[in-house]
Amino acid sequence: MKTTQAFRLLLASATALGGTVVMAAPAAAQTTTASIRGTVTDASGAPVAGATVTAVATANNITRTATTAANGAYILNGVRTGEYRVTIAGSDGSTFERLVTVAIGQSATLDAQLGAAAADEPADVTVGDQSAQEGDIVVTGSALAETRTSEIATNVSQAQIRALPQTDRNFLSFAALAPGVRFNDSETDKGFQSGASPASQVNVFIDGVSLKNKLREGGVAGQQNSRGNPFGQLAVQEFRVITQNYKAEYEQAGAAVITAITKSGTNEFHGEAFGQYTDKALSQKSYIDIRDGNAEPAFERKQYGISLGGPIIKDRLFFFAAYEGNDQDRAFNVNPSVTADPNAIQEFEQASGRRLSDFEGAFVSPFRQDFYFGKMTLTPDDNQVFDLSFSRREETDIQGFGGIVAFEAAENKINVVDTYVFKWTYNGNNFVNEFNANYLNYVFNPTSLNPDLPTFDYAGVVVFGGKDSTRRELQQGYTLRDDLTWTGFERHAIKAGVRVEVTDIEFTNNAFIQPRYNFFRSDDAGTPLDPADDLNFAFPAEARLGLGNGRIYGSNTQVGLYLQDDWDVTDRVQLNLGVRWDYETNAKNNNFVTPANAAAALRSLPATDYFNPEDYISTGENREPFMGAIAPRVGFSWDIFGTENTVIFGGAGRYYDRNNFNTTVDELSRTINPVGVFRFSPDGTPRRGLPTVAFDESYLTRDGLLQLLASNPETGLPELLVTKNNTKPPVNDQYSFGVRQRLGVFQASVTGSYQRGRNGYTYLFATRNNAGQGGCCDGDALTTLRSLGYSNALIGFDGLDTRYKALFVTLDKNYTASSGWGLNIAYTLGKAERNGGDLFSLDEVTPDDYGWRPTIGDERHRLVLSGIVDLPLGFQFSTLTTLGSGQAYNVVDASDGFEPGQREFTAAYPDKNCIAGVFAFCEVNLTLANRQKLFGTGNEVEFAVDVLNAFNNKNGAGFDEFINRSATPNPDLLQPATIENASRLLTLPRRIQFRVGYRF
Repeated sequence: MKTTQAFRLLLASATALGGTVVMAAPAAAQTTTASIRGTVTDASGAPVAGATVTAVATANNITRTATTAANGAYILNGVRTGEYRVTIAGSDGSTFERLVTVAIGQSATLDAQLGAAAADEPADVTVGDQSAQEGDIVVTGSALAETRTSEIATNVSQAQIRALPQTDRNFLSFAALAPGVRFNDSETDKGFQSGASPASQVNVFIDGVSLKNKLREGGVAGQQNSRGNPFGQLAVQEFRVITQNYKAEYEQAGAAVITAITKSGTNEFHGEAFGQYTDKALSQKSYIDIRDGNAEPAFERKQYGISLGGPIIKDRLFFFAAYEGNDQDRAFNVNPSVTADPNAIQEFEQASGRRLSDFEGAFVSPFRQDFYFGKMTLTPDDNQVFDLSFSRREETDIQGFGGIVAFEAAENKINVVDTYVFKWTYNGNNFVNEFNANYLNYVFNPTSLNPDLPTFDYAGVVVFGGKDSTRRELQQGYTLRDDLTWTGFERHAIKAGVRVEVTDIEFTNNAFIQPRYNFFRSDDAGTPLDPADDLNFAFPAEARLGLGNGRIYGSNTQVGLYLQDDWDVTDRVQLNLGVRWDYETNAKNNNFVTPANAAAALRSLPATDYFNPEDYISTGENREPFMGAIAPRVGFSWDIFGTENTVIFGGAGRYYDRNNFNTTVDELSRTINPVGVFRFSPDGTPRRGLPTVAFDESYLTRDGLLQLLASNPETGLPELLVTKNNTKPPVNDQYSFGVRQRLGVFQASVTGSYQRGRNGYTYLFATRNNAGQGGCCDGDALTTLRSLGYSNALIGFDGLDTRYKALFVTLDKNYTASSGWGLNIAYTLGKAERNGGDLFSLDEVTPDDYGWRPTIGDERHRLVLSGIVDLPLGFQFSTLTTLGSGQAYNVVDASDGFEPGQREFTAAYPDKNCIAGVFAFCEVNLTLANRQKLFGTGNEVEFAVDVLNAFNNKNGAGFDEFINRSATPNPDLLQPATIENASRLLTLPRRIQFRVGYRF
């Protein structure tokens, strides 16, 4: 869809809402604002009606006001993050005044008693009832706590972002401070996930803009297989991680969500510049490199940036701008001879005429990222705020090699993400309105370094040649969002909203333009082939060749509606009642018409309990949009004593995500750009029911395969992939129950969590023996398929399930400058399970036949500790320490055979190798910083040193995932993996990083 058409649709949608209706930010939403609510009483404890509550932002003098109701209650909605001077004035002249800090998304409580004597309060402690002397100021400077909420949420402050140690300024890394959330700090892939859900089911909102990747892998746009940062940390003010029980205003997420806000200019000019550096000389040599005898690979990382914000017109017009650069050069070792079987190496060198040592060595992987951000804020009066912002992230990243993959098979992963945001917030009597119009442009363009070379994959030995695909994928989203919060009804904050997004996509998938040749040996224990097959490296077992080169265009309109009521049933009990409905016009490529030969091929296959051919044949009219994405969400909080000291809370809700475009348009892609599959043998004998061709050396080129295809039409046929007409989107049902307890200066919580995910997307074989219940593949069925132009048939199936049980324990005392210290502890006791495989579940008949097994990354115990403490002479010490029992990896036990029902799908965990064998994962990061004022002004310079993985713990990954106890000699045993057989590390070895910064 063209841009002009998209805007016409959005404009029409907005007009349909009614010309005068502009809805507003709910109290705690991805729309980035917060609320302050409370009760005002007099000296006798009686409610005070008609008192005026005024909150003035210290940064720009924006003012919010409310009036207490007959029961003394008030709500200030649409409160932007920051510091406020709150004044409450009674009709008798008595006042209460307090300086408070409000965090993003908070539903904070501030109760007040007028006309009573003052009570001293540490700035760290926030209690629900503060007294004030008549007509005077009493308490100043505390951060409001959030206890009366059903959400399981963790706020990450600017103090934590600045002070806590981290590898490379990726603000997502602090998501690990929330229980139940894991951050992947790989050198080539950074992202987060929670519970048992895949990383594709999270979502990140920046100033209310969803960064959802709708193209291929879900999750965050630009983060698939990227070591880059999704947003410049200089531009992030703070953020909130909501693990569970988020309210109805959140969309397109079945797991955790992150909502962040960007910095804005204020009435004073403020700026910042920083630089940080580390390199090979400041790093320990990796345990893997020591073990394998590799030279220490090259490594250098430089990051730098600058920001500036301030007033253009005092109290009215402000600006903020930031830039960050991220330059990395890290070498990866290509060392196949370390892991490959000596017999396989010898066979490879004899068959290929190449020496394995020709591919080995350390090769530099350069990464470059630039991030730009600009923002203007206009406050023409106390009722309105206008924000206009732009961000651009662009990066190049040479990766995809290392281990047994040669450097020449690498690719350049080009990422570009642009956002444009316009927001208008209006505060009226008893309501707050927020209008948001935004545009997201995301281009993912992984490009082969050697597009003219075929790929040669010798199983378990080496992969060389060119990368087998070059892609360009484009996602353009045009979104209008309106939100309204109405507080005109006593004890109710009613929120309603509508969101309309038009998403245009474009796929250019040049897969296998040059062929990919896969070589197997019969004694390769890890291959999915039957060990009885007569295979060796003298010829490829199969080749894949792209037979088309077409672009795919699509457009999808998404509509979301929600209604939320935060109801203060009493002064102590709050109910959060919400419901959300989402609808997509073209989530399943609805206008696709199944080609006649594909329909005939499907109808030639036997129907089974998991496959009805008619369910997969689309006429262009029978694939209806899914109407059932109705998601009720219920939560409660009970302040038992009315003091916010002990609060019981809980909730239950349904959360729909969406299927990625790549899976639902694959049937069209395979039609326009079919991939031919050629199978070879010494004499043309069928292998496992699949036909083969006697191999000839001429087939080792693209032209040779095309000539084979021309002379033998039943060779090199593409697979048929089809989408089920009534495919449902993934959904996650969540339940929780917990208690929050204030313990002195600490806020503690204990929460029980259960989550059940359904409708995950995967592919199955439709050509199994024994009426669809046996192994693959039925010879007669394949013969019929070949006559219709296909080599096999795979069907889309929405049958991947997950389940998650956990106990979350947190203990928090947030850092404040007045106290000089902060401590946050998050402990997770969890069990995450799933069925099936991944995008392809071909080892068993259906996902349920795999049985339940721990998900990849399941970790029963995980403890994250972060702390900040001020020291004398301007020094400050901080730590971010993560301890875990070890993340699960999948294991396939084929001791009884390779056919369905013979394999056992389970998981194993690494051995516990740190802290006296208590933990299997240990990472201790430390920072010592020194800040000094310059010339007695607001100028400050900071010098810091980070010691990352301070104790050089060995956190392994890449363990052997195949077991065959029947193999001789030395049968495999299912035992915890040791660091000695790890092929890679989850964390880098100990390294030192220097930082310098200047702020004014």
